[in-house]
Amino acid sequence: MKIRGEFNGADDLLVDGEIEGSIRLSASRLTVRAEGRIRASVVAQDIIVIGRIEGDIRATGRVELRDGAVVIGDVFAARISIEDGAVLRGAVDPSKAGESVPMSAVPPIVTTAAGSLEVKGADA
Repeated sequence: MKIRGEFNGADDLLVDGEIEGSIRLSASRLTVRAEGRIRASVVAQDIIVIGRIEGDIRATGRVELRDGAVVIGDVFAARISIEDGAVLRGAVDPSKAGESVPMSAVPPIVTTAAGSLEVKGADA
């Protein structure tokens, strides 16, 4: 499944499919599983990547790049952990983790309100 748009919410987001646009989860965790692919600017409290993110990511908490993760973009995080087997092509700047970031103007498609939103791929 492929979704385009702007994701805004206060709930955790688990991604197994593809997302293009922007993701803003003010006080929540974004997890990109092995099959997950994101082309977006991402802002969240915590971000765990096992799949792929193309775009800048900003976390007020922690970013974890686990074995198999690929991040192409800059990382702005208070704390970062990079496991063996993870790939990061970009800069790391912890001093800008808490700064507000303008997101690209993309028409809103999905907004989480209650519970968690899970995006699954077609083969899951």
